Amino acid sequence: MNDPIQEIERLRREVDRLDVRILRAINERATVVTEIGKVKGLTNIPVYQPTREAEVIDNMITANTGPMPDSAIAAIFAQIMASGRPLEHPIRVAFLGPEHTHTHRAAEKEFGTGAEYEAVASIPQVFSQVEGGGSDYGVVPIENSTAGTVGETIDMFVETAARIVGETTLSITHHLLSKSPMAAIKVIYSHPQALDQCRGWLAENLPLAERVEVASTAAAASRAASETGAAALGPKEGAEAYGLAAVRSDIQDFADNTTRFFVLGRASNPSTGDDRTALIIAVVDRVGALHDVLGVLRSHDLNLSNIQTRPARRQAQQESGDYVFFIEFGGHPDDSNVQGAVDGIRSLCRLIKVLGAWPARNYEH
Repeated sequence: MNDPIQEIERLRREVDRLDVRILRAINERATVVTEIGKVKGLTNIPVYQPTREAEVIDNMITANTGPMPDSAIAAIFAQIMASGRPLEHPIRVAFLGPEHTHTHRAAEKEFGTGAEYEAVASIPQVFSQVEGGGSDYGVVPIENSTAGTVGETIDMFVETAARIVGETTLSITHHLLSKSPMAAIKVIYSHPQALDQCRGWLAENLPLAERVEVASTAAAASRAASETGAAALGPKEGAEAYGLAAVRSDIQDFADNTTRFFVLGRASNPSTGDDRTALIIAVVDRVGALHDVLGVLRSHDLNLSNIQTRPARRQAQQESGDYVFFIEFGGHPDDSNVQGAVDGIRSLCRLIKVLGAWPARNYEH
């Protein structure tokens, strides 16, 4: 065998040669993407097309023979496509801010560094930015594996015309951020969901520290940075932005702590053959009404993946009574069985609204 040091150098030169080939191919792809953008500029075709991007990733996973795992291939091509979108046209993305929050991270994961981001103060503002055209897309949290559904997001689907066009999932890790040592921490700031996701750890390690809910993990970091004996729960980006140290890391109660985010838009997605659809419904006020609705979905071979109950508010309460139901299932509104199911439950509901359909993206999970 050759001298190990010389062999490593030889292999590194081979890697360098391959890297140049990869770079050349990426730039050739970018040139074609730029031409696609020019053609799209003559039409109403949106730059961000989750259906097409899912198709590209599925094609690459099918062609993958290893040793790179499919999840890595999906992540690489997702980033390549996100980086190419600004070459077609700048994309404006609203997200529940401020910066350095988990929603900000989710938005950047989906749209890359080339998008124009706007942090807004509330979930309703994200919806209004998208609906009114101030932003092309919006990113809002919908569900955490530990703390459950984000009710405010569901409420807004009743009130606005913004549609679900995509989803992304983010692994959530929380850190105790402070300028003070752990023994000196007397108050802990964070978003209610973050506090809930770290409830057990806090009870065991800082049982006497006061918990104070604030609007976001970034707001918590800002408060902690200005007070002696204060700490925040949040991502490490918050520590870097506000001059805090991570006193303890990965303190969420469950290791598999993930949050799912919806991407909001104004256009509908075509079918990919592997999609999810969401509805908001309010059933008529009679015994067994919801049971009958679920029976219609079952009779049309639709796999129900999520159902949530929310108190009806404002417009929904006027139209539907006391409660609305958020429902997700496999399929697309263009599928005949989905069309049949929607038609079948319409007579059973006081309110029914198709919220959108998007690629299932099973490679993310």
